[in-house]
Amino acid sequence: GKMTTVLGVYAPNAPLENAAFWETIQSFFEADLRIPRPDIMGGDTNIVEEPIDRLPSRPDPEAPTKALDLLLTKLRLVDGWRKTYPTTRAYTYTQLRNAGGGSQSRIDRIYIRRDKFAQAYDWQISTVGISTDHRMVSVRITQEGAPTTGPGRWVWPAHINSDKDLTEFIHKRGTQTLEAAERTANWPTRDAKSNIQTLWASFQSDIRDKARARSKILIPKAVAEIKKLEADLELVLNDPTIPEEEVTLSAALLTERLARTHVAKHDKSRISAKIKNRLEGEMIGRYWTAVNKTKKPRDVLRRLLKPGHDPLDNTAAKYETDSQKMATIARNYHNKIQKVRRDTAPDIRDPTIEVVLQRIVRTTTPEQFDYLRKQLTRDDIELALKMSANNKAPGLNGIPYEVWRMLDSRFRTKTAQSKPAFDIIGLLLLLFNDIESHGITPGTGFSKSWMAPIYKKNDPADIVNYRPISLLNTDYKIFTKALTIKL
Repeated sequence: GKMTTVLGVYAPNAPLENAAFWETIQSFFEADLRIPRPDIMGGDTNIVEEPIDRLPSRPDPEAPTKALDLLLTKLRLVDGWRKTYPTTRAYTYTQLRNAGGGSQSRIDRIYIRRDKFAQAYDWQISTVGISTDHRMVSVRITQEGAPTTGPGRWVWPAHINSDKDLTEFIHKRGTQTLEAAERTANWPTRDAKSNIQTLWASFQSDIRDKARARSKILIPKAVAEIKKLEADLELVLNDPTIPEEEVTLSAALLTERLARTHVAKHDKSRISAKIKNRLEGEMIGRYWTAVNKTKKPRDVLRRLLKPGHDPLDNTAAKYETDSQKMATIARNYHNKIQKVRRDTAPDIRDPTIEVVLQRIVRTTTPEQFDYLRKQLTRDDIELALKMSANNKAPGLNGIPYEVWRMLDSRFRTKTAQSKPAFDIIGLLLLLFNDIESHGITPGTGFSKSWMAPIYKKNDPADIVNYRPISLLNTDYKIFTKALTIKL
């Protein structure tokens, strides 16, 4: 894509020197028109353009503000944050209360070309976790025609496994499901629309929704305090009923508390990282591999060749850049190659199969045959779950092996204490045997997976050059692993 030019600035504090600084930059660009003009300019300007950007409000000296305004006009730059929030008060620099009375200003800014402003979003002023009297200004910038990138797949977070509210909900909902499944198993005829598999699908959906809701509530104490302080600061700064003197003092106090909380949180993270590295940094394992692995950016599909495109067409028209349509192209391609097969006439196919079967000398014994006809046992499922590795990517429902393992562990502990407990293995046993006897019930999503295309070589715009990997749900993989163990 087109190169983005960024100009970083750190302007002098003295008004006359500040004005000369902007004039020098303007002269630099005017002296040589071949020098690319900046798409973005950002840094510490040590000046504000409007009184709203100082607390208490006041205008800055005329000479530097005029010089800066003229430079911005020549370079066609705009203050992105102020253009996004025209009446909001927020500041990036706070003077110490004992030195400047807690006055604040928005002297750290990011400017962007007017024609690029539509590509910029998520303008923020945020506190960082290092000791500094400045806050950080940030923005996200996308390229024109860039594919839409979604929020990603939701995955069950490990830290909520110990949440009492969630575990009690799973226990109650799981016990209800197990009791209903046991009743269903004893029905004389099986209902295709209401059976063990539909009960399991409903159970998974309910605990997943509960986990998502709890994960939004269960945030670390420091994060909750930071969010509250940020909300309080925004409220104080933008409440017109509070006298400016009181706003100045309250905002300074809140800003200092916010900075201290961020620093404490950052220091705690550094200490935790240091301890983990001391314990595991020299041992080959998951942590050691992750630390020493090259951090590569994610592969982004920016365009795909349209099906049936003209090979002689060298224009952009042969490419699809819409994200949803690219996903459809990939899906249709792999669906097609799965279905395409060479139909062989039965009079040729059947004798060929018979010839191949006759060449197989080793067969199952009668005892092995009887064993394979039996349904899965509790031991098969327990062993399959035990053999399933942690920290593996889950399927579409986002539930990892650790959740089922946690539920089984709680069942064993509660049972040993003669307390009622939800038997996850018992429910999985009923589910798997129902599938083995009746097949997968349509609409339950038991065998659904999500596909990730991995680039191999040659033209990255051709879906043919990607190797697909499918990630199945963990309950499906436990089932197939139990069958494999049985074999």
